[in-house]
Amino acid sequence: MPLFEYECSKCEHQFAELIMEKEEENKLRCPKCSSKKLERIFSSFGIVSDLSTNMPKPDLSNLPPGVREKTFIGDYIEEKDRPKKNR
Repeated sequence: MPLFEYECSKCEHQFAELIMEKEEENKLRCPKCSSKKLERIFSSFGIVSDLSTNMPKPDLSNLPPGVREKTFIGDYIEEKDRPKKNR
């Protein structure tokens, strides 16, 4: 997923956005102060886990809250689409 992190140059608020096309990035505004002066910052890589295993989830406590909330694809998969042993 093209999830990018940004920092507002005006209020220093950090946030993450899912950007599918370059035009979307040009329209971004800071969710805190509405400034368009944003800088893309280095973000950590994403982790995808096979839902058919019982692998432990990684520690994401050092990630910004906006990123932590969007990391597990399993949260977006409907119950009917999960493997039967994981329901």
